[in-house]
Amino acid sequence: METKDFTLHRDGVDGDFDVTLYGTAGQPVIAFPEGDSSCASWEEGGMVDALAGLIDAGRVRLFCVDSADDASWYAGYAPSDYRIASLGGYFDLVENELCQLVRDEAPGAGAPIVAGAGLGALNATIAMLRKPSLYGGLLALSGTYDAAWVVGDAMSDAWRAFSPVDLARGLGDNPLLVEALSGMQLAFVCGTGAGEEGGETQRTLQGELAAAGVGATFEYWGADVDHSWGWWQEEARQLLPCLLEEGGLQRRHAASVVGDARAVAQSASADLAGAGERLEQAKERLARTHDALSAAEERIKAEQQSVAEHAKEAERLAAVARDAWAEKDRIAALLEDAIRKGNEAQVEADKAAAELSSAQWIAGEAEAAVSSAKSEQAAAENEVARAEEAVEAARAREAEAKARLQAVLDEASAKEPSAAAPAKKPAEPAKKSTTAAKKPATAKKPTTAAKKSATAKKPTTRKAATGTKRTSRTRKASGGQGSAR
Repeated sequence: METKDFTLHRDGVDGDFDVTLYGTAGQPVIAFPEGDSSCASWEEGGMVDALAGLIDAGRVRLFCVDSADDASWYAGYAPSDYRIASLGGYFDLVENELCQLVRDEAPGAGAPIVAGAGLGALNATIAMLRKPSLYGGLLALSGTYDAAWVVGDAMSDAWRAFSPVDLARGLGDNPLLVEALSGMQLAFVCGTGAGEEGGETQRTLQGELAAAGVGATFEYWGADVDHSWGWWQEEARQLLPCLLEEGGLQRRHAASVVGDARAVAQSASADLAGAGERLEQAKERLARTHDALSAAEERIKAEQQSVAEHAKEAERLAAVARDAWAEKDRIAALLEDAIRKGNEAQVEADKAAAELSSAQWIAGEAEAAVSSAKSEQAAAENEVARAEEAVEAARAREAEAKARLQAVLDEASAKEPSAAAPAKKPAEPAKKSTTAAKKPATAKKPTTAAKKSATAKKPTTRKAATGTKRTSRTRKASGGQGSAR
């Protein structure tokens, strides 16, 4: 492969720009560099080798040129005026010195195609939109076409003059540019994989060109296609030959449409076959489902009958439970009433026992008075008589209380035999001392001295038979028992 090296210079532009020419015949292609701004960029990125078949066959010759990217797009440290001036001077050099070099080296070969990858695609697109009459086509690979994405906060009206989306937006005011662009083959390609964020600006540019009436080809390759030289080599191998032939992009697009349609048709045929198979399977499932449905309906009927029977039984048992709870409440009320009456009877029995105990105590006092004061025998006998009356009355009340208690217990036992506890039976009253009741033998008439002695003796103090219970002292009753409680 034959190569030539050139150096270009333009007054007002800083520095010289090298150009390397690959090939000796064919359609000229101006290749803008990516990355290091050097004319060696395409060779180092493998693009020259990827297109070697076209170059050696004399179909294309590559004019790889330096760029001013390091003094413009990449010079974020420099003032905007300097950066914009560097970029403007560079495109002046391209449109004049470089295009003249192409015409000199490839006379009669036609207008050059401009091409670039990455930032080179941005520069190639700017060159085409500025002076479309100088060029014969465009191949832009993975470019970013909105200058704001590159310069960020430095974006201004001056930068918009080098922003493809803004240039395309203003094409409506320049019919001559639209007409010149409409006859061109313009190809934009990007992947959808890693690093291909600029694809968003490609879609924006596509909309702006379509709105201006400029036809162009936009391709979006798969998610495995990333921002790399390897994919740019494949894209160039496929698309550059289309740009060399009139209507080549249209035929590629048509072939793509046909291929897509064929793929869709094949997919549809496969889907149809699959759908037919799924239909048969669905019919089989429908038949099985119908049988299962019939069985389920029979089961539902049986279960509904079972539910109705269980509901009826539940209602019956609920009624039994309600009756049982009502009976329980009734019995509880009877038991409570019996307990209340038993408690009342017990109170009466305790009261009678207390009175009996008091009477026994009084009787004991009377007996003590008889033994200690024979001289007051008559009075003691009267006391004994009164005590005996009190005892008899107490016994009568005790018998009456016992009778009432027994009647209450019998009534409670008849209503709830197991509920009422038997009342505590009061103790038997102390039996009447026969000794106290026995009339003493008639004593001999005392002598005068004895009378005097008996008269002088202080009689024992006796407690009146009032029936008051003395609980703090021990009762003394001849032959008697303790309290009934």
